[in-house]
Amino acid sequence: MKKRLNKKAYFFLIDSILALGVLAVGAFLIFTSYLSVPSKEEPEILSDNVMDFFANNKIKDINNPYAGLGGTLWQTEGQPGGICEGEELIANAETTLLQQIGEFYEKSSGNICYLELAEKFIAELTQNSLPPQYLSEFWVNDTLLYPQNPTQEHIDLKNASGILIPSKKIVYGFLNQETGDLFGPYETEVIVWQNT
Repeated sequence: MKKRLNKKAYFFLIDSILALGVLAVGAFLIFTSYLSVPSKEEPEILSDNVMDFFANNKIKDINNPYAGLGGTLWQTEGQPGGICEGEELIANAETTLLQQIGEFYEKSSGNICYLELAEKFIAELTQNSLPPQYLSEFWVNDTLLYPQNPTQEHIDLKNASGILIPSKKIVYGFLNQETGDLFGPYETEVIVWQNT
């Protein structure tokens, strides 16, 4: 009778060990699948923050040696041999950064150098603002302004990303306040994704 009881005990012990192993493997698979799902909260926050930065800050309020008041772009005409040589660059300190991008976009129909100017403007203002594991793009009316010529790696990483988070705003403003010329409205969009 004792041997029979021991055989039953072994059977239940082995059965419980196997069941515990199956549960452990199942829990491991479930938790690792949650870890590999990309988070959409961080790119969404970053995308909104970048768009808000451009929409809510005026040129006079930023401290940037390239785009800020008194910076490289703060002159009536482009430097000889530089971007937009002989063209008017930034003339109104009350313009928001987003309006300035819209103005560059409007002027690009007459002179392609303004697209290069917009790209450099965006690059200078977003430099070191995103963590290195994130990439971004800036669009105006379905025209890619930043980066204008994305690398193949940039395109591949965007296509491989599970989550692309856009932040959109409409931009419009005065092209010339004295004459009342307007530009826009244009749809602007910042897209941020995690470099996986």
